Amino acid sequence: MPKIVKLGNVKLCCFTPHEVDRIPNVPLGKNCRVNTNNILKKDPRLNQFFNNETMGALDNYAEHENLRIYIKPLENDMFNDVAISVYKDHDTKAYFPMNVAKTKEEVPQFFRDLYTKIHNATHKSVESKLAPKTKHSKWTDAKMYFENVVERYNEKRLSILDKFND
Repeated sequence: MPKIVKLGNVKLCCFTPHEVDRIPNVPLGKNCRVNTNNILKKDPRLNQFFNNETMGALDNYAEHENLRIYIKPLENDMFNDVAISVYKDHDTKAYFPMNVAKTKEEVPQFFRDLYTKIHNATHKSVESKLAPKTKHSKWTDAKMYFENVVERYNEKRLSILDKFND
């Protein structure tokens, strides 16, 4: 927690070096829409996945969609490596933890999952369109009605026969 020091009417915040490293102030990419912190940059395993070269396309996508993406390492989590927060217009669109790929074969799938999760968080699924209503004629309405009546009558007859057989 930062310590607030008061000097007269001026309030100053004092951070420890570890707290300063946790502030997401390291931009990734050309447009600076993807940010991380110094702890992630110092970790050699995570740094190979989250750097300017690998996050360039995600940064361009975030610029196009007007998103802010924050990536932070989960230091005390046994199951996940990083947490990703997605913001649009100061509203949280998504927050999800992810595991980083362990082998070279898993790297493309990791980036594919990352991009699809961010895309699905910002673009909610479009509801399926209903079929257009067709105008029925009286003949088709009468035909459908009698077909339903006959079907219900046959079902009732079969249920009576089943009861009789039991």
